[in-house]
Amino acid sequence: MSTLKFLAFAGLASLVAVSAGAAEPPKAQPPSAQRLEGASWSIGSVRADPGLKDATERTGREVFQARCEACHGEIPRDIGPGLPARAGTMALQIKYKGAKPALLEQRTDLTPETVAFFVRKGTGVMPFFRPTELTDDELAALGAYLSRKRR
Repeated sequence: MSTLKFLAFAGLASLVAVSAGAAEPPKAQPPSAQRLEGASWSIGSVRADPGLKDATERTGREVFQARCEACHGEIPRDIGPGLPARAGTMALQIKYKGAKPALLEQRTDLTPETVAFFVRKGTGVMPFFRPTELTDDELAALGAYLSRKRR
């Protein structure tokens, strides 16, 4: 099944489930979600990191978890055949062949400007993100988070 057909099918299945009353009621938001109510993205299950003292970096981590981790997170060890892996991490593993970490959170060479360039322009199969999808403030926080190991 092509990706487009799969997405169309998934969207249709969601509509059917909602119209049938199968949708769950909204859950209570964690404190970090309440702080980011105006964010242009859904934070889902954000995990706090007490090691991050800087508020901007904490927000950047929340942005990363909500918007980037699905493609650029750690590849699960128990991934089975046919299950999707982290496409961004896998692509960077192939590109850098071990010369640089494939996990963005482990990189020491990223700058906020580099992060902003790839987020706004996209690359290869990575889509670009408009300011309506990821605000400039959220992007600045993401850049601060991903460049924190550079200091």
